[in-house]
Amino acid sequence: MKRILVSAIACILLALPSMAQEETYRPTQNWFPADATAAGSFERFEGVKAAPTPRTVAEAVAALPALPTVEQLCTSQAKEAAIRSTYQPYYIAIEQALMLVEKDHAAIQARMDAVNKKQAQRNQQAVQQYQSNVNAGLMPSQQEMMALYMSGEINEKMSEEQMMDVMAGKFAEKWGISKQEYLKIIGMAQSNPKQAEAYMKSNHPQLYNRLYAANSGYSTQDDKEDPRDVRFHEINDELDALQEQLSAANNSYGSTDVRIVDQLNAEWLKSDESHQIDAIETALWERVEKWESTLQLNEYGYADVPFPAWWTAERKKENALIDKWNSRAAVRWLKMAQDGEKQIKGIYEKIAALETENEQLGKQGDTENILYLMNKLRFCTFMGQLLLLTRPFNDALLFPCIDRLEETQVYHVGKG
Repeated sequence: MKRILVSAIACILLALPSMAQEETYRPTQNWFPADATAAGSFERFEGVKAAPTPRTVAEAVAALPALPTVEQLCTSQAKEAAIRSTYQPYYIAIEQALMLVEKDHAAIQARMDAVNKKQAQRNQQAVQQYQSNVNAGLMPSQQEMMALYMSGEINEKMSEEQMMDVMAGKFAEKWGISKQEYLKIIGMAQSNPKQAEAYMKSNHPQLYNRLYAANSGYSTQDDKEDPRDVRFHEINDELDALQEQLSAANNSYGSTDVRIVDQLNAEWLKSDESHQIDAIETALWERVEKWESTLQLNEYGYADVPFPAWWTAERKKENALIDKWNSRAAVRWLKMAQDGEKQIKGIYEKIAALETENEQLGKQGDTENILYLMNKLRFCTFMGQLLLLTRPFNDALLFPCIDRLEETQVYHVGKG
């Protein structure tokens, strides 16, 4: 038993130096914000008015505030001022824009539905008109068209011009005229319909009467190709690529910088600034203790006395060290936000440019072009993702600055 007690005492004695080292008090050891995080939302304040609500991606990108400066991040007061004046108004504006997305989406979808309904009606009329011409012997029937494919007169390897040349011969047979005459009439109809009509009345009156009878009651307006459609398709394809890039940028930005908080916390505890502040703060309060013994209490047994000038001077030294640390750390923290903004804002700038181009093209012809409206629907979807645009400045404002110390203060000593 004696041997066990001796061994236990020896272990305790050996452990005392390390225990004392672990429990050495450092004033700065808990100064790093306990709730610091690289993910979340900056503090919001009451009474802040929203900036103008963006109605397009282009407006949202143009109004996006620049990232805060190092100076705006290094004190809680500076951060609050920046949030109130710049970042919260923009953030509220984006939230208001998001509330309108569903309504805008529904309005565009209604326009698309109307266009599709009209197209369905035109398609139905075209089928009926086609059958009327087949019945009048003026066009090949579906069975005859299938026979052309089966015989090999028309095949998938042929160019459009080659197919049209074969069909010109078939139509000419139905019309009872030569292939050359058919091509002449068709070419004339495409450039000058009234001239073609007069020519047929004069040179082929029976054919004209047959065509007039078969097509009576149907619209004579053919669906013409919109020259803008090629670019509308290209814009849609470019938006597909940008959506993938935006998702990838958002994921990579969010996954690479979370560890920076722990790194900064560890670096703060090891920094020259924190150790210098520890020494100043420890010596300062030892001096305060001696100064306190010289104070005269009032008749009620207490005194409220402003700290002397030397206390303020030492606190100013500590705040200068805190400012030095915050400035150095903020540069690293901002680098994270700058990298994110470079990617996310860069992608949104390309989206905004395509949005502007799509609108300009839309005004150069029929505004109910289905491809134009489909693209507008895509931009509406990007509007619904606008909070991604705010991520870099939001994260920048979460910088865990070390709060500055009070430089003037009334010291209370005694009872109460």
